[in-house]
Amino acid sequence: MTIEIIAFLGFVFTLTSVVAKAYERRQDVLYGPYIQGRNPQHPFEPAIARLAQACKTSGLQRHFAQIGWKFRNVSCFASAIIC
Repeated sequence: MTIEIIAFLGFVFTLTSVVAKAYERRQDVLYGPYIQGRNPQHPFEPAIARLAQACKTSGLQRHFAQIGWKFRNVSCFASAIIC
């Protein structure tokens, strides 16, 4: 059970790092949509649209509060590890 928690936390950390890096690059003046002639469309827009549609059809939006309530201890556990 412990290895699953460590793997889950590692996955969350890695995913957060990748998303933060992508957002940082998007906001950068040299790579963002600020250069004249660049397409201002977000590169992840099709994936985000598909994910939103999948959430709507799966009923995840209705049960998101219940899922959040079940995983509330993960943040407490992570804080305990850090301290």
